[in-house]
Amino acid sequence: MDNNTLLVIIALLFVVTIIIILILILNNNKKTNDLHNELSKSIYDIRSSLNKDFVDFNNNVNGQLFNFSERVNSNLIQSHKATNDIFNSISERMVKIDEAQKGLNNLSNEVVSLQSILTDKKTRGSFGEVELYSLLEAAYGTNYDRYQKQYHLPNGSIADAVIFGGDSLGILCVDSKFPLENYRRMYNDELSEIDRNAAKKQFKDDVKKHINDIKNKYIIPGVTAEMAYMFIPAEAIFAEIYANFDELVDYSYTSKVYLVSPTTLMAYITAIKSIYLGQKKDEKAKEIEKLLAELGNEFNRFALRSENLYKDYEKLGNDFVQLATTSSKITKRFEKINAGDIDGEED
Repeated sequence: MDNNTLLVIIALLFVVTIIIILILILNNNKKTNDLHNELSKSIYDIRSSLNKDFVDFNNNVNGQLFNFSERVNSNLIQSHKATNDIFNSISERMVKIDEAQKGLNNLSNEVVSLQSILTDKKTRGSFGEVELYSLLEAAYGTNYDRYQKQYHLPNGSIADAVIFGGDSLGILCVDSKFPLENYRRMYNDELSEIDRNAAKKQFKDDVKKHINDIKNKYIIPGVTAEMAYMFIPAEAIFAEIYANFDELVDYSYTSKVYLVSPTTLMAYITAIKSIYLGQKKDEKAKEIEKLLAELGNEFNRFALRSENLYKDYEKLGNDFVQLATTSSKITKRFEKINAGDIDGEED
């Protein structure tokens, strides 16, 4: 083989090699482009996914922040409202405390005033009368046919009040007594036992004197009831007598001067009221019975007169029947005469 042929072969091989290399390079470039495209697409997908995730994450975070902000604002509003309510409640209670304090001050002044009133016998008696009158007004109102204040008796005495109990009870006198001074001395720890015992004896004498005064002034045979009430306006004094002074209670029963307190007097008034209403019902029943008897007599007279009137109407009806018969006969006779039947027989 000559050199030219060798050169040609070498050249051909070189060309083929170059072509193969070019083909390989081109093939590699295509693969590279495909790989680049795939990478670009993947990067795009990843970027899109990341963008979407970021947007979702951002929206989620914004939503949670918004909800958190709303809850915080709501809690702040509720907390502010609760704080205002608590503050208003505290303010109202402070006002009530101030009012209560003023009430306590007024009550203290009233207690001092009441204390000064009870130390004087005259004002103490007026206090008992006022309480007595309030009980009577609570039971009877302004019906002064049932009771009367400052009632004048024929012996010149004036009872604090009387209750009109009807025919069975009569005029029941009630007088207010308030034996307070020696009652207080009985329980005054600053006094000696001897002084307290002396006050106890004097208290017993005071109550007994009041019972005698009421018996002599307000129980008048034929005028008042056979008994009277001694009204003690203090429940404590009334309870003291019944608890520790049995001889006074027995003496009051014997004298027919019954000791009553505000509570027991109201019970007695209620009983008297019931008795009075029962008597009134009995009186009304008798009046009704009398009226029914009178009405029965009138009804008997009405029945008799109705019977007589019926007989008169019955006789009048028979007369009308006979009159109608006679009229019918006369009419028929006229008809026959008009018909020329002069000789006809009479009906």
